[in-house]
Amino acid sequence: MRFFMLAALPLLASGVQAQNDPAPSPPENPPAIVAPACCTIPALQDVSIKFGATVNSQANKIGEKIPISLAEPIVVNGVEIVPAGAKGEADVVHAAKSRFGGKAGELIVGVRFIEHAGVRIPLRSLRYSKGQGKDNTGAAIAVGVVAGLASLFVTGGEVTIPEGTVAYAKIARDTVVPGHAAPPVNAMNEAGSVTTPANN
Repeated sequence: MRFFMLAALPLLASGVQAQNDPAPSPPENPPAIVAPACCTIPALQDVSIKFGATVNSQANKIGEKIPISLAEPIVVNGVEIVPAGAKGEADVVHAAKSRFGGKAGELIVGVRFIEHAGVRIPLRSLRYSKGQGKDNTGAAIAVGVVAGLASLFVTGGEVTIPEGTVAYAKIARDTVVPGHAAPPVNAMNEAGSVTTPANN
């Protein structure tokens, strides 16, 4: 009996030591929840954009960046993928002020991308009305020579696209954008269901 009592003492001592050890603290910076790849926006889908600044054939120079945004959300199969207001960029491809002899100014603007969740969604085929024909310049259009639109944009011989003008473009290629991140999990029971603290 004395042998067994002596043998049990180390076990009791280790139990006391375990109770005195502090519980491990949770990490200060829990891993971020990464939104999984979700949805593909197909190439050539129509989108509507809005110019965030006025562009003018006399005032703007080739290469200048022009802010744009989505005028309407991008919807795929009835699901909103990119919200209205998402920011993007266009640029001035060509600009020439009006000249003597009554020749109007020239302005070519290219649309480049809309950005969402860190992904640049490439654009092409800028048009200034839904009924306008095919754009033969890819991502740019010469506003000053488009039939039916010159009266809207040419003032005093200069071509101007006013801030807030809504135009139309197409998605340049199939583009995958992230889905919505899952909500943080506060606790997980043994059955695998998510639980949250009860409200007091």
